[in-house]
Amino acid sequence: MHSKKEPTIIERKEKEMKAKEGLAKTLPNFPSTYELSLSKATTGGDLSYFYFLACGEETMLLRLRDEMIGSKQIDERGELSFDENSRKANGVKKSNNRQKKIKKNKINSTANAETSNQKDLEDDHFNLVDTERLLHQLNSTTNITCSIRFSGYHAPPAHRRIIGDLAYFEAALPGGSNVHITAFSLGFYINRSSSSKFDPTPAKDPCYSHSLLDCLLQKSKQLRSSWLDALCASKERAELLRTNSLTEDSFASLFRPAVSGFCNNSSGSGSGGGIMIPAPSTFTPRVDSILVRPTWIVNMPFANYSDASKSNMDGKRLSTWDHGKMHEWNMARAEEELSQTFGMDVRGGGLRDWNEELQSAREMPVETLLERIERARLIHKVLSDFGDAALAGVKSIFDGYITPMNPNEPTRAHVFLHNNIFFSRAVDAGLETFKICQGDRAARKSASRDAHNMGVLHRLDIPGLHTLATVLVDYMGTRFVCQSIVPGILYGEKAHTLAYGAVEALSELHYDDDMHKLLERSIGEGCMVATRKIPAYPLTDEKMLYIKNHRSTPLASAEEKAESKGEDAKNNTVTSCGPVEMKGIVGSDKRKYVLDCTRLTPRDANWVPKLNGGTGYWEEKSNDTNVVVPPSLNDDEWIMCVLRPELVTQYAEMKINKYLQERALKIKQKSADGKDERNSNESQKAADDGMAEKTDESKVEDKNGKSSEDEDLRESKDALNTAEEEYIRSLQYNVNVFLPSLRSIETIDKEAYEQLQKDEEEARELARHLWETVIPVLTNDIRLSSGNGLQIPADGKSLTEFIHQRGINCRYFGRLAELAQKEEQDDLAAEKALENKDAKLKVQRYKMPLSWLELLECEMVARASKHVLDSYMIEQGGVASAQPAQTIASFLSALVSTGEESAAETEIRMSNHSDALDEDDMNALTMFGAGGNGDAVCVAVRGRAEVWADIEREVGRRYRYTLCLYNGSNSKVKDPSKNRALFTPLLRRICQRTGIRLVGKKYNVGGKCFCGGANSTCGRLTHSYPIAPVDILDVLPLVKHAASVSGETFVPCPFNGSAGSPSLHVLLSDAKAMYEHGHAHMNAGNLSLALEYSQEAASLYQRVVETPLHSQISRCLKLISAAYFHGDDHAHSIASAAKYLAVSVSLGGFDCADALNAHISMANSLLTAGKVKQGLKHLRAMQFLMELMAGPNYSEISSTYYKIGAQYYECGKVEDALHFYKLASAYKNDDRMIGCIISRSTAMALVRVGKFKEAYEVEKKAYQSYVAFLGEEHEATKASLNAVMVSLVCIPL
Repeated sequence: MHSKKEPTIIERKEKEMKAKEGLAKTLPNFPSTYELSLSKATTGGDLSYFYFLACGEETMLLRLRDEMIGSKQIDERGELSFDENSRKANGVKKSNNRQKKIKKNKINSTANAETSNQKDLEDDHFNLVDTERLLHQLNSTTNITCSIRFSGYHAPPAHRRIIGDLAYFEAALPGGSNVHITAFSLGFYINRSSSSKFDPTPAKDPCYSHSLLDCLLQKSKQLRSSWLDALCASKERAELLRTNSLTEDSFASLFRPAVSGFCNNSSGSGSGGGIMIPAPSTFTPRVDSILVRPTWIVNMPFANYSDASKSNMDGKRLSTWDHGKMHEWNMARAEEELSQTFGMDVRGGGLRDWNEELQSAREMPVETLLERIERARLIHKVLSDFGDAALAGVKSIFDGYITPMNPNEPTRAHVFLHNNIFFSRAVDAGLETFKICQGDRAARKSASRDAHNMGVLHRLDIPGLHTLATVLVDYMGTRFVCQSIVPGILYGEKAHTLAYGAVEALSELHYDDDMHKLLERSIGEGCMVATRKIPAYPLTDEKMLYIKNHRSTPLASAEEKAESKGEDAKNNTVTSCGPVEMKGIVGSDKRKYVLDCTRLTPRDANWVPKLNGGTGYWEEKSNDTNVVVPPSLNDDEWIMCVLRPELVTQYAEMKINKYLQERALKIKQKSADGKDERNSNESQKAADDGMAEKTDESKVEDKNGKSSEDEDLRESKDALNTAEEEYIRSLQYNVNVFLPSLRSIETIDKEAYEQLQKDEEEARELARHLWETVIPVLTNDIRLSSGNGLQIPADGKSLTEFIHQRGINCRYFGRLAELAQKEEQDDLAAEKALENKDAKLKVQRYKMPLSWLELLECEMVARASKHVLDSYMIEQGGVASAQPAQTIASFLSALVSTGEESAAETEIRMSNHSDALDEDDMNALTMFGAGGNGDAVCVAVRGRAEVWADIEREVGRRYRYTLCLYNGSNSKVKDPSKNRALFTPLLRRICQRTGIRLVGKKYNVGGKCFCGGANSTCGRLTHSYPIAPVDILDVLPLVKHAASVSGETFVPCPFNGSAGSPSLHVLLSDAKAMYEHGHAHMNAGNLSLALEYSQEAASLYQRVVETPLHSQISRCLKLISAAYFHGDDHAHSIASAAKYLAVSVSLGGFDCADALNAHISMANSLLTAGKVKQGLKHLRAMQFLMELMAGPNYSEISSTYYKIGAQYYECGKVEDALHFYKLASAYKNDDRMIGCIISRSTAMALVRVGKFKEAYEVEKKAYQSYVAFLGEEHEATKASLNAVMVSLVCIPL
């Protein structure tokens, strides 16, 4: 048997070269004029092709543009234009060519893989554009124009009802004919009625059938033809979807509908992403069919894709929304609106008792796993339905369909009872209600804190402690609180019992021992809340007198009873575990409920005036010349500023570890001393007694001594455990410190007053720890992020989660920005020293990321803008919310600009853009000047200066910070770049935080704007630039569910969609334990166990929520993909990463932080598996998302460009690699050594293309950096020096 001949070195190299050449052919080729940096879209405001770039389909976009240019389908703005007739013909041609290619490939079976890959590359755009077009056409065919509604003669009169008539219908058939139909017990028939005559008897040709459809099909020949076409189209659509499911992965099935320019007419087919939805008769974006939550940007639709009568617009994308061309006539929609139940489920015969359903679900048995799963599933179902019902109720209240319970009171004080849900506005309830803080701002914050703490108690899941289902909804500047009802609370004091706290401001605090023990077991142990004595009448005498003199209602009976007790009752104390304003109620169902739990951690002493016991840090930094930052901290909203629970936990763990180390050291020392003493006693006895007797006796004594030693050890362990428990209890915090208007306990109970002083000092120490340690450590970690593997947040949402994990509140954005400014100034000084070769100043390897300060300021401006816009919406009785597009467009235009246009500049701009909407176009959209002869309240349109003045004041008040990057007037950082303001990321973040939806088009951000300032509109739309009122598609409500996962805040939700079910916490401890075990095994390197546990966790979560679209399942998929990746299972790693990417996009949109992380996982898996082409696609998506979300100075952008260049370099495409290397050098990098590596790679590429002089200059720069950071003796420095010498030698003379 002959052995196989081993290939020679030359043969192996030739094989490798062929493989590289084949791989190089698959890599995308970018035109020399193409801008690889993507800055036009990310910083220039061009969002026309947002979804193409967010999915990494850049090469497909280029091919589409080339094809459109060839067929003259690029419009005046340079945007893609899809003409129906030409594209249809072109699509047929491409389809025929594609079929020919397939047949040719079947005949020529010896075709190599390279040719096949190239043909697949050419046909990518067919699968995208023409498949989406064909789906739209098939869906249109299945949507038959035939409306059926109840006739005007319905319901049957008595004399017809008794002979069998059940209902009368009217059907509008294709062709324009109307028929009237009688429904009776045996079926349907056409009757003789008309619009002017009632005659329900059978017509001459009644077309009787048991089915209404068959009856209509017999009547109309045109309907029969349309029905047959619809059936054929349905079969063809099913086959097309089946074929696509075999060729598309889970992410590709999301990408295709996202870039579609067609409306959503899927007719329940789920052709977008598998979500079953009815065919709408009005425009709904195609992307909405694949996302759980609506995205902030929507693709521009094609103009006149169904109406080709106006040839001047055929095939072009609309320059702005034209709702009239996308809203079809449909009487069924009107009837549905009239029969709206506003969230009530009337089919069951009665209203749902939300509280009873929730509490009954919580009391289900939990002995077995199946019982726990069933319990978690039912709780999740009830809370999801409650969120949907609450959102529908808010919509009906806002539209004025629900009558308030107190119609005689002011509108802001109205409360509503609808669908067994109690609705109220988060505003100051007046003096009668017992509360600590005053004002509407504090009331909004208090409602948010209460919902957050209700979520904490919900996740603790303490038996016997019950919480209400709670949902907060922000809409048009108003915050609604939606809660289930405590049984008996609406029927007077006899139906329920107040067991804890107080409701009226002047009444005594109630106390119940059973309720107190329950709170200690739940809040005390679970949240580290201390039990303390407080006055029975907590308010001061001055506050109580003020309430008596200014209240609008007479004293209640309980308050009159308190008045009769006299002054002695004010010296009583009660024991409390929790915030003083918290209430414990025993409902008529005998369950114990907790309400108004506004604090589970102490108040932040850094935001307390120093005179009232605060740390005084902010007051020390105050500057009288700064008109933006208030000099004082006296603000009612700051009363609700509490410390993060993560900070309390981390600080407690630090103190416990220190305590245990000290205890262990003491025990070890004590044990060593006792052992020495016993050894000395034994040696003394051995010297005095005889040797024989001594041996036997010593054995007995050793046994007795050993037993006594064991007993002492057990006693010491018991004492140690008791001491540890006592020490842990001493770490509990008093949550009622630094509260204003509270009665002093000094004269009532000296011991309680001393304890209060200790509690306040503990709270101050915790606040000092936050200011002096946690925040500076975080700033230093950000500087060293490139070296310690810390990923800097990419947008405001991930930034919020990031600092919350460190125990830092968002109100410290200003402090973090100040420290970032200082670090940047140090870096600038170091850069100058490096340029001047100053040996005295040591240059650090790591620089402060410029994106950190930019991201902080962007988030501060976005959050402040939300509050300012809310104030605009509710001013003058909320007149702006009736026509919000004008206010929002002017506001956004002011935010994304650097100045305001003059009248001459506006005229020039309008003359240069003939297709731009002018004042007359805006006025033609609606009536104006119809406000009662000028007496109507008009909406004030503010100019840019006024808008930015309000924002800067809000930033100064909320974050005690003066902007240095935005508005161009307060620049402190002497940065070489001219303008670091992030306008496109700011626009994205504001839309996300306010629920605004914009059309995807080019917005000229960063220039001058036109806001129409100093004008007032009375129903008139005023032109604004760069964002016009017609660019606002919708404004969505923001929903915060108390039962959501930890860290979830307000998220945009449509009124007809799910209100937070993808983020609801799953009360299944088994799934949580499985996931945590998987994480632990992953960190320990046990990949098989990590994979097993994470898969089991995902399975348990999905059994509860009954869908893979849940945030906790997304985390499991991420862990599964990582386990496969580290286990070198490339196929499963890619599949898992694709699922993780698809779920992340469906939950958070194409530009969320989870989608960015999923693209990173996908790129790593594909590149490791050798699939370079697909991996580069995800790397480009990463670049776009990072620059869109965090700006061009984000740390990872430079590294990503370098990775792409390295892939091109390895495949032999040196010129393309050089382009990416130069871009990597142009972008900021925080690690100077990475800059050296990029320079070295650039020099190597320059050498290969023969540019030795440029290579010498680049390598020389790298060598100087190596010498500065590593020294001349380092191997990398020596290698760089050799490269410098080689480049120098090769330079031609």
